[in-house]
Amino acid sequence: MKYNWALILVLGSVALTTAQRDNFCERNETIRSEVPVTKQRVIVKQPSKWKFWKKSERKSESYDSTEEQVTHRLVRECCPGYLQVESGLCEPVCTRGCPAHASCAAPDRCECINGYVSARNHQDGSHYCEPICHNQCPAGAQCVAPNTCECREGYTQLKPTGDGVSGDCAPVCQVGNGCANGKCIDVERCFCNSGYRWDKIEERCVEMSAEYSSEEAETTEESSESWGTSSTAAFTATECPEDYVLFRGECREKQFNSNEEAGCLKSGCGAYQTCQESGKCRCSEGYVAEENSEPLSCRRTLIDQILGLNEATDDEDELNPWTIPIIGVASGALFVLLIVGLLGGRRYRQERTAAANKEMECQYSQKTVDVDEWVP
Repeated sequence: MKYNWALILVLGSVALTTAQRDNFCERNETIRSEVPVTKQRVIVKQPSKWKFWKKSERKSESYDSTEEQVTHRLVRECCPGYLQVESGLCEPVCTRGCPAHASCAAPDRCECINGYVSARNHQDGSHYCEPICHNQCPAGAQCVAPNTCECREGYTQLKPTGDGVSGDCAPVCQVGNGCANGKCIDVERCFCNSGYRWDKIEERCVEMSAEYSSEEAETTEESSESWGTSSTAAFTATECPEDYVLFRGECREKQFNSNEEAGCLKSGCGAYQTCQESGKCRCSEGYVAEENSEPLSCRRTLIDQILGLNEATDDEDELNPWTIPIIGVASGALFVLLIVGLLGGRRYRQERTAAANKEMECQYSQKTVDVDEWVP
């Protein structure tokens, strides 16, 4: 079989060009610039009016000038929502970031990495990435990393049996002296042996007396054994839409928004607090957090209390303790300035009056004039 190598090279170059253009956009850019040019001009010299018989002279000369040059070029840059990295590729940007074990797969869209699947928080509905354990973890254990199980809180790891790598998780009971005369069937939950019953007051298994009928004992055993029964979901998915993945009979979102409203973005903050983009509250400007306050509680700073004369009362209409002393000091300072101003003005007026009187005094010449002296 003969191959058309020219066609293969063309198709390969087209595929490479298409791959390089992923997440890149092109636009036309107009460039205006001033360039130096040499121009010609004609100078006309008119003859003198006394030499009307002569004709005007024309002279051509060159001169340097500039003119605007307009050019167009094709600019190739990252599309909106993407940022060019050191490798030269355009990667998507998630403005508010992604949760742990997730990466930014599209502008403001996150996707869990391999080994994790998306899940929703039951409290605020935000997304997180849940690890996947292909072999379901035993009772009392939970999946903490891809294909890694760990005992839940209140359970202890048993020694492995046979060729097992790790043992099962057994519940821990500290009540009833470690479930004496019984066995621990769940965290802090005992099941008494035959001939014993659970005393709610003493919280331990006590020996049944003769008055304790067998019928009551059977009722206690049935109620003790029935605590762990639970109903399973009636519906199990087998197929999911294109943007979802199937995980244990449930369709999980493959991608989710990175700018989900979580924390204070959804519920808001308290008084004198500001909500940050991360979804956490912080004290507003001029306020500091109370020590060991949970939830967050903010109070005004000392400097802000001293300078905040415009707020004489707080939210409970109680007088600000700094208001009266500060108003008193300010009033005293204004009174002193008023007295100093009045005294200074009075002295200034006295000095001006004395200066005016001095200018009005008559000044006499020491020269005498003889009345018989002829005056021209």
